[in-house]
Amino acid sequence: MTRVMKALVLEGRGRLCLAEVPLPEPRPGEALVRVRACGICGSDLPRIFGDIAYFYPLIPGHEFSGEVVAVGGREDERWVGERVVVYPLLPCRKCPYCEMGWYELCEDYGYLGSRQNGAFAEYVVVPVANLLPLPGNLSFEEGALTEPAAVTFHAIRRVGEIMGESAAVFGLGPVGLLLGMWLKLAGVRRLIGYDVDEHKFAIARSLGFDVTLFPSFFPAEPEGIDLVVEASGSARALVDALKLVRKKGKVLLLGNQERELTLQPADFGHILRKELTVFGSWNSSFTFLDSDWKKVLDLAAGGRVSFAPLISHRIRLEEAPAFLLGMRERRLSYVKVVLVP
Repeated sequence: MTRVMKALVLEGRGRLCLAEVPLPEPRPGEALVRVRACGICGSDLPRIFGDIAYFYPLIPGHEFSGEVVAVGGREDERWVGERVVVYPLLPCRKCPYCEMGWYELCEDYGYLGSRQNGAFAEYVVVPVANLLPLPGNLSFEEGALTEPAAVTFHAIRRVGEIMGESAAVFGLGPVGLLLGMWLKLAGVRRLIGYDVDEHKFAIARSLGFDVTLFPSFFPAEPEGIDLVVEASGSARALVDALKLVRKKGKVLLLGNQERELTLQPADFGHILRKELTVFGSWNSSFTFLDSDWKKVLDLAAGGRVSFAPLISHRIRLEEAPAFLLGMRERRLSYVKVVLVP
């Protein structure tokens, strides 16, 4: 008799249903992970309600932690029973970038929750090579935030030394808030946060932001800001970032632009005339020699940062379809939502 599990299955655009599906079986080199917590990412909403899913039916979800309950080969049995987090990018390990250990730049990668089934489910099969132990003093819910924490940590590392500088972040969702935590830890002297939703201001200030403002209000700093981060995916915020940054300053682009973007000549002129340095950042590093994930977990386990304050909601699988619709329609106020199967 085929064993089954509960999963949220995306059957078509906007049609996310709780269903019973066959329990996946790990092959050699794979592990079956019991999902204990899975974060809802901003990218999950357009995947569920838009037209960017690679195939249907699909089980979304890529920010998760859990327990290894089975493996596909005897050589990996040491992982059984281990509390883990999982790197969701599946590198080809053959292209030139993979050969250099830059898996985040892989030219033929897979991805849990988008290019293959993910963790909006009771169980998920993953490569053993993508596992990392979750420290014992961190909860599964905190473990589920390792992925966005590593992505933002990677982004901050891209810009180099920032101690003593001023910084501004456009977008105070989970990504913007995590960026702020890393910026403060890196020693920025003044941190400004921008968002159109004032309900996010209180938590931003509690996490270290010195000032929180609507995007229409720029601080009285005529020389501009040393580092400006665009983390909202708003075209307007990108233009504002170019205006706000000082001459010879740095702009870090992290927010996904989901609509067509046009820069006016004057906007592009800021890059040229201010001689700006513009950084792009995507995903995170996951190698034995240079792992953003390992550094993030070490900092959290050591008490240097805490991801728990970002978690505003914990919901069950059966609650998720209605809750996700409320998120999409902007009827709910939330920071980070975590599914607890």
